[in-house]
Formats: sequence, structure tokens, C-alpha cells
Amino acid sequence: SLLMAQPPQLPAATPKKGGEQLPINTPKTNKTQTKKKMRKTPFLGLSARKKLKKCLTPPRKNFGSHLRQSISKNSQAASMTLSTSYNGVDDYRLTSTEHDPAPFQVELPSKNEIAVHSKVCALMDGYTAIHRDFNFAMLSGISHTTLQKEIERSSDEKPMIAGTCHRDVVSKLLDCADDIVVEGFFREYTNETDERESERMEACILSSERLRQIVVCFRGSTANQAKPLAKSNFLFAAKQASSILHKEQPVPVLKTFQSAYFGTPLEKTVFALLANLATRKPFFDVVMTGHSFGAAMATIASLRYASLNSQMRVSCHVFGSLRIGGEEWRQRVHSVPNLRIYRVENGADPYVSLPSGNEWIQCGHAIRISDDAAFEARRFDRDRPSSAGGVLSNNMLGFVQAKVGMAQGSSSQGKVDHEIASYGEKLTSSGDSWFTDFCEMKGSGIRANNERRMLA
Repeated sequence: SLLMAQPPQLPAATPKKGGEQLPINTPKTNKTQTKKKMRKTPFLGLSARKKLKKCLTPPRKNFGSHLRQSISKNSQAASMTLSTSYNGVDDYRLTSTEHDPAPFQVELPSKNEIAVHSKVCALMDGYTAIHRDFNFAMLSGISHTTLQKEIERSSDEKPMIAGTCHRDVVSKLLDCADDIVVEGFFREYTNETDERESERMEACILSSERLRQIVVCFRGSTANQAKPLAKSNFLFAAKQASSILHKEQPVPVLKTFQSAYFGTPLEKTVFALLANLATRKPFFDVVMTGHSFGAAMATIASLRYASLNSQMRVSCHVFGSLRIGGEEWRQRVHSVPNLRIYRVENGADPYVSLPSGNEWIQCGHAIRISDDAAFEARRFDRDRPSSAGGVLSNNMLGFVQAKVGMAQGSSSQGKVDHEIASYGEKLTSSGDSWFTDFCEMKGSGIRANNERRMLA
């Protein structure tokens, strides 16, 4: 006889209290089908609240803990892979203009901070006369009180502190501010293969708790600090060549400054230290400063750093700065809302009007110091007005005569006014004299919605 296959015996239902029966256990095949179904419909089995949360939560793959780093030759694709935002968000950025500036861009600096920055520039300009290769990095992290005690222990017969630090340099450092601290120091050379043609570039990073600032002071070689355009065609400086600053800031600038700034890895080391200090001192502003050739380097660095760190308040306070670029450069600088630039111009300083020519123009605000140590602030000032004794002239003959006179050293007053010591002396000897507003802002204006409005 044929044997009939018996159907599989299902387990008996388990009785429950109250006489009800539990559902019969489903086979494994049913569980697998249920899981596949849930994969196709991810919201299956979720409450309404969890469904809403699931819809509003962005995909985790766009965040750092779930990144999948991929090596790609296309830098744009690689940057999008590492982006922490949605596609297209990085294409937009907040900008400003000199006609519609951000509130931070028109904040007035205090006289105290400008005086401190001038002392820092004087220290960087003059330390080579005491100790040519002094390394400020040896003072990194040492408090003001500790350095003061070391100076008191030293003497004129034994001027060296810790064997290598000259007491006169340390004393000038302590005179800058009551709580000044060196955070780092970098020295690079533009051409390391030929020492005769190499130029020295330096940057000293300091901090002040009282000012709540991280100060970066740039300095060129001693020759460039004294005569910033000495190696160029000084007589016909209006014809100097220009070059694109960088692919991220495609604006033409003076080639002398562009090659000097990017000729060394100074920017990379300085920005790396600033990134570290920003985490240690989160409520500090960053201030770039410098004198003469160092002023041009500080201005370029401030634009670069502010563009890369939109969350930081970046100021640039420079002394005796030359013109760096033209109208495109000026508009690019003013389009960064977290960047504020003040140029301090002293008396008959001739270098603030160089290089000559209509294609070169200044950027930022100007703080002008008269011969009698009076101060005035000019909002988004373009250039210093022409004067009878200045370097600006309305005709070609006057232009050539002014340049020949400066090249021969006949303008002694202009040379004195360009020195950083003259800037510092007028800042310290003028007492409490300071401006309270831009000189162009006349009248009290009106206030609407608790906001100042000016009428034209």
C-alpha cells in the first residue's frame, strides 16, 4: 500500500489566563519575509512621532562619524565627499560692501589696543639691533610675571636670560602690555638655495587676556622694512607688475607682495597655530598687524584667514601700509563681513601713497595722525588727499620730482614719519586724545527700531 506523507505537526496553542489562546508561532520563513518587507518600507511599525523624527533627521552619511573617505583625483568631488552640509549650501556665503557693511566692520578700535599693536611692531622691527637672530619661540607660554622676575635677576654684566634670551629684548616685550604672552614664533626664507638672494619672513603670535586678542605680527627683512619697494623700479613704480593673489581670491595684487607672501610656508604654520589657539581661547579675536612691508603681509593674511574662518572676528591694524592692489582687491576685502581693517597713517609718510598710479588703491578705514598728534578716522578711505609737500602730484613733472627726491633721501621728514617709532611716540604722547566717530559721519542722524540711520 502507498504511504501517505504526514503533514508537519504544528505546536499546540498555549492557553492563556482567562481562557484565551496565544497565536501559533510562525515558522522562520514567515519571519524572513517580514524582515524583507520592513526593509522595503522603513517606516513600517513606527509610531507617528517616530515617523516624523525619521523624516526630519538628515542622513547620517553626511556627518563626520559616518564619513566614507574616498580617494579621488577630482578635488571638487573629494571636498563634496567630506562636506558636512547638504549639496549646494557651500555655494552660498554672506558678503558685505563698503556701502552696506557688517556692524563689526565699522566698529571703532580703542586707542589702547592700537598703541599695544604699535609697540609689538616696534619690537619686531627693532629687536635685530640687539640680537639679530633672537628666537621668540623660547619665550612661548612663559607668563609676564615670570619674565619680569628673570629680568630682575639679570644684570648688565650678564644680560642673557636662560643663556640665550637677551634681557633688553625681553624688556621691550614686557613693555607692550601688562599681560602679553608669546604663543609662537616662525622664521622662514623665500629662497633657501641661495642665501644671498633669500629674504627673511617672520611672524610672532602673542595673546593678551585683557584685550581678549590673539595678535599676529608680520615682519619682512630689515631692508624691506626700511624700503619696501627698494628692489622694484622705484622711479616708475606705477608700472609695476601685478599677479593674481590666489585661486581662492582671484584678484590682481602687486607681484612683489604676492611672491613674498606665498614664497614661504609661513601661512600654513601660522594658520595651524591659530587653529590650536582658537580652541584654547574660544572668545578671543584674531588681530593681524605689521609695519611697512609687514603691513602688506598682514593685510593679505587677514583676508585669507577671515575667508577661511567665517566664524572668527578678524581685525587688521597696520602701520605705514603700502597699496597692495586695485579696485578688485579693495572690493574683495570689503566683501568679507568678519574682516575689519584699519590703516594708521602718520604725517607725511610717503609710502602710504605708493606704488603710484590709478590702478593702485588702498582698502579699509584710515586713522590719520597729524603733525600735532591729532587723530581722525576716515570710513573706507581710498587715499590720502594731495598736499603741496606730499608725494602726490597732479602732473607728471611733479610726480618725477617727488620720486627723485625720495630716492635721493631728500625727504627726511617723510622718512622719519615712516618709522614705527614715530607712530608709537605720537600714540603715547597724545594722552587721551582719540576720535569718537568717523569724520564723515556728521550730525546725530535718526534712530529707527533702535538702530542708527543716516540721512544723505
